[in-house]
Amino acid sequence: MKTRLYITGMSLVGIMAFSCCGQKPVAIEDTKTALMDFDTKGYTSGTIVQSKAEGDCEWTIKLEDGRHLDPMTIDKDFMQNGATVWFKYTPQRRMSRCDKASPVGITEMKMNM
Repeated sequence: MKTRLYITGMSLVGIMAFSCCGQKPVAIEDTKTALMDFDTKGYTSGTIVQSKAEGDCEWTIKLEDGRHLDPMTIDKDFMQNGATVWFKYTPQRRMSRCDKASPVGITEMKMNM
């Protein structure tokens, strides 16, 4: 009985360890070729913006329509001012940390170079 419980517990720990992987940047060299390899369905295009102004979030994502999103967590590999990215997000029901951006949770993000 103890052996079965031990094996089940270790299996669960192993599954959790392998399933917890962070956002990894994916460089896209040629946009025309990349769009054939990368299905953009479900993704939103945006530009990473860094701000040092008081009352602003340091890192936001500017959408094509001019709105700004405040990602709650963003990988350091994506913190490049002016970088264009494709990402999936979910709106967050919490207070905004800054004036101009709405809080979101990033579920997937890919770099578009």
